[in-house]
Amino acid sequence: MINWGLVSTILGVIFFITTIVLAIRLTRRKKPVWAYKTTKIIGLDTDAPLELKLTFNEQLVTDVYRTKVILFNKGNEAILKDNITESIVIHFQGANILQQPTILATSKEGIGASAKQVVKGGDNAIELSFQYLDHNDGSVAEVLHTLSDNITCSGNIIGVGQPVYIGEFTPSYPERFASRLIAHIVMFLLPILCFLVVLLTPESTESTESSKLGLRGTLILFSVFTVIWWGHLATHVIPFFRYIKFPRWSDDVGGKAVRDKLEQRKK
Repeated sequence: MINWGLVSTILGVIFFITTIVLAIRLTRRKKPVWAYKTTKIIGLDTDAPLELKLTFNEQLVTDVYRTKVILFNKGNEAILKDNITESIVIHFQGANILQQPTILATSKEGIGASAKQVVKGGDNAIELSFQYLDHNDGSVAEVLHTLSDNITCSGNIIGVGQPVYIGEFTPSYPERFASRLIAHIVMFLLPILCFLVVLLTPESTESTESSKLGLRGTLILFSVFTVIWWGHLATHVIPFFRYIKFPRWSDDVGGKAVRDKLEQRKK
């Protein structure tokens, strides 16, 4: 005869250890990410008259593109300047950068975000730097350049390598809402299902003292496990409902740029 009390105890211990390991792994991580969006702001068509010329800062050009680059820490562990062993550089392959990059927005002034034009690996590029990045800390830089064959990122941060590209830089929106919601519902119901399996097994209805003691111990174990498991889920379910691909401070990049220009005109 299967000793369901012993089996449930072993399963409870396994689930408990798994929960602790997952909680530790999920709460301590560095995750630098970056994204960009490029738009063409001026250019000549192929059938334009040869006499028609375009210049930018006295430099002859055929087209001008604006790229907004965002870099931020999506993880929960702070990234320090000392963690960077190779500068974070955004490469504009095959393009000319027409002026020094501009910081359009930052999560807060204290991170000391900056950007400057550099040449690295034969590419015209910009170097992004900061003093530290806490969760969702970062900055948005604007670059004016000619047509680029490809835009890439290089750099190295201790423990994580280089920043991860997460797709086109667009306003915030819920990410993978349906799949994440289903996953959280399943994890929320798992302890309840385990509890019902133990409670409804034929052995659990026997009236012997040993079976009652085993059932009581099992119920206590699953109650403790359920509290721990739901506590773990709460730290992820609550942020889930405000989960966004890009942090809120990056939404108003255009508005901030307009306000800055107005302030400069007033001066």
